[in-house]
Amino acid sequence: MKSVTRQLRLLRYVAPHWRGVLVILLSMALSIGLDVLRPWPMKLLVDQVLGGRQLPESLGKALAMLPASAGPQGLLLWVCISTVLIFVIGTLMSIASTVAGVGVGQRITYSLGADLFRHLQRLSLIFHSRRSVGDNLSRITGDAYCAQTLLTSVVLPIIQSIVTLIVMFVIMWRLEPSITLLSLAVTPCLALVIRVFGRPMKTRSRQTREIESRMMSLVQQTLSAIPVVQAFAREDVEHELFRKYANEAAIAYERSTLAGMWFKLFVGLITSLGTALIMWTGAQYVMDGRMSVWTVLVFLAYLSSLYGPINSITYTAQTWQTAAANTDRVLEILDVAPDVDDAPDAITREISGDVRYENVTFAYDQNSPVLKNINFEIRAGEVVAIVGPTGAGKTTLVNMIVRFFDPKTGRVLIDGVDIRAFAVRSLREQVAIVLQEPFIFPMSIADNIAYGRTEATREQIVAAAVAANADGFIRRLPSGYDTIVGERGATLSGGEKQRLSIARAFLKDAPVLILDEPTSALDAQTESLLLEALNRLAKGRTTLIIAHRLSTIRNADRIVALDHGEIVEQGRHQELMLRGGLYANLYHRQMDLAHHDATVVTPLSQAAVSA
Repeated sequence: MKSVTRQLRLLRYVAPHWRGVLVILLSMALSIGLDVLRPWPMKLLVDQVLGGRQLPESLGKALAMLPASAGPQGLLLWVCISTVLIFVIGTLMSIASTVAGVGVGQRITYSLGADLFRHLQRLSLIFHSRRSVGDNLSRITGDAYCAQTLLTSVVLPIIQSIVTLIVMFVIMWRLEPSITLLSLAVTPCLALVIRVFGRPMKTRSRQTREIESRMMSLVQQTLSAIPVVQAFAREDVEHELFRKYANEAAIAYERSTLAGMWFKLFVGLITSLGTALIMWTGAQYVMDGRMSVWTVLVFLAYLSSLYGPINSITYTAQTWQTAAANTDRVLEILDVAPDVDDAPDAITREISGDVRYENVTFAYDQNSPVLKNINFEIRAGEVVAIVGPTGAGKTTLVNMIVRFFDPKTGRVLIDGVDIRAFAVRSLREQVAIVLQEPFIFPMSIADNIAYGRTEATREQIVAAAVAANADGFIRRLPSGYDTIVGERGATLSGGEKQRLSIARAFLKDAPVLILDEPTSALDAQTESLLLEALNRLAKGRTTLIIAHRLSTIRNADRIVALDHGEIVEQGRHQELMLRGGLYANLYHRQMDLAHHDATVVTPLSQAAVSA
């Protein structure tokens, strides 16, 4: 019952499309009426046309109003015409129902997919670090069809089948009560079949979707990392892994199909035995004079209309189990509460950029704390550098400002207000980030720069690019600012991508700026261009710099050194160098390494020239 309730939650997506559902229900009602009429032309043919019986008075008067209806030949003509009309009208109703069903089904599928997509974007980086992109993509593009399946292949067919079942039962009861009751004897057997095969079909459908999800994850990961795959000659390995998953998926499909075929076999066998029993009993009644031949024929015609809905309900159980497996995968995501969300009374206001950490401690899951009792303040407009060895917690520290995650204990304040009191969107719109590996989207250069401010004019975009020292290389591109870049900026160099990222931050014009090792992987000449742009960008803004090259932060207003998640020292460059602590050790080690590289590389270069 709990599983059914979970699935019915998705039917709330149907409400906005009630007009389409109304068309479907009206078509169903007319189809049921036509099913009731379908055996009667055969009855007229057997009894009145061939058997010569007198027409009932009311029916005779109705036929008399039709042209060319006199005599057996006229009656035969209208029997044939009515058969064709019933077919044509029934087909038109089926077309109307199908078209409306597809329209409503696709719209609710896309609505569910959109909600799933929006919800995934709201979930924290911690959540996304545990899930593969391919699996999430599979749930949005594949499993979201469960809403359409539930409506068009489960709920509506069940409604139609139940109404048809009731109508047919009433009519058959009026014809012959005892045989009608006998015809329903198959129902307990069908219920047993559903119970026996239901759970295995759901389990196998779920297994199939999980394997397909792993296949999609593999494809996504491989194509996203194609330079690494090719550089390490992993093409054959990834191909074999895909073939392995594909083989597992094929086996899962075979098992799922086999379970479905066994299910259909038992359902068909039970209904066939029921039909045979009714035929035997009906024939005995005719031979005993208790029923006429036409009554048996009409009864058997209605019997197929009775067993049709019963079979439909039974087969719907198979579809239900498949949809249930997909629904579970969708609800697994929708039921995840965002780690970071707006408070009921969240505020929206402009900030000046005064940032303070008070007793902040943070840990991922149940792991040991990444940050421990952090306390320090950054005044508005101040430039503060965060340094420390790898794993010290530098990125975690600055990511709290944009609420990628919240502290486990303690709080982060901006302008004296706990950032959890701000609306998340309002807060993030006032913080600009330049990452070590900037993400460039497969869209135009202009659209990439304006990603955080889509209403910006071309003049504003160009001004941001000029400030970021990016205008020169952009204008050399084939279409300038309208050039479409490759996936993840594959057609641009590292320095060019970073300058676009800086231009994006310039255009956003936020009071708080976060620079996460933006020059760590660049050559000296490109670094010089970027530092010039970054100095302009940081002017007048509260700036936090995670520094890899310590030589680039000597002019920071303050340097905060982290080690094992704790602040071990802070001050200006000269102060920390005189102390001889962690910062001084890191700085000397980096300078010694640079000197060592220079003394090693130069002789090798000279030797190469001599050779």
